[in-house]
Amino acid sequence: MSYFFLTLIFLFGAGLGSFVAVIGSRYNTGLPWTKGRSICFSCNAQLKKGDLFPIFSFLFLKGRCRYCQSKIPIETFFVEILMGILAVLAFFKSGMSFENLSIFQSFNLLIILSIFSIILLISVYDLKHSIIPDSFLSVLFVFSFSYILIFNLSIFQSLLSGLLLTLPFLLIFLISKGTWLGFGDVKYIALIGFFLGFTQGLSAVVLSFWIGAAFSLTALALRKIASHTSLPLLKNNLTIKSEIPFGPFLSLGIIVSFYLSQDLFHINELFF
Repeated sequence: MSYFFLTLIFLFGAGLGSFVAVIGSRYNTGLPWTKGRSICFSCNAQLKKGDLFPIFSFLFLKGRCRYCQSKIPIETFFVEILMGILAVLAFFKSGMSFENLSIFQSFNLLIILSIFSIILLISVYDLKHSIIPDSFLSVLFVFSFSYILIFNLSIFQSLLSGLLLTLPFLLIFLISKGTWLGFGDVKYIALIGFFLGFTQGLSAVVLSFWIGAAFSLTALALRKIASHTSLPLLKNNLTIKSEIPFGPFLSLGIIVSFYLSQDLFHINELFF
């Protein structure tokens, strides 16, 4: 029975991921993302319900529009899968169990799901446009603030952690005049410190640099096989001097550090 419910949670997350993909593709384009039927951006045909089932519609249609046969952006498929996985992780992180469900755990799950959704949205948008909108960060701040209130954490300590974590990266931004690190990334790091605290926040940021470096080296070695995609991280003209969106790596660092709830690099032992 538990596998059945986990499958439902995964599918719910995939549906949420589909909504995340819609926002990521429509934000700042003039198209409404809160209403209106989904359309094919190639032929403008309105999509039917059978075309909108997360993951399975993409597989059934073989990645092509039913009406004009143009390719459906594959990133939508991956966003749905990722959000499905994040929904399962959020379920376990919330402390919920199938035998004992409580209002507190349900609300906790809702907040964590919302945080994961915004984190994924930030990643998707940063990948496409190399920018992290302030509105996304503002929503993340609200949900992070709600999470802190749920667990009776110190607001002052959270704000101080965000400030301390941000200062060195703000200095890097100012010295490099934005060439080494974008200001959106600096603000994102501030929110990481606010949400996770200093030690887990620093763990998340350090981990994101490691993941980013490993990915960049791998992408440089394999860049020719990714010529079919439009995502900046996988362009086949990637070079050692290319500017790579850092938001997705910060997001991955947040998820790992938050889910494990550990001082990954023993920062407390080094500084405290």
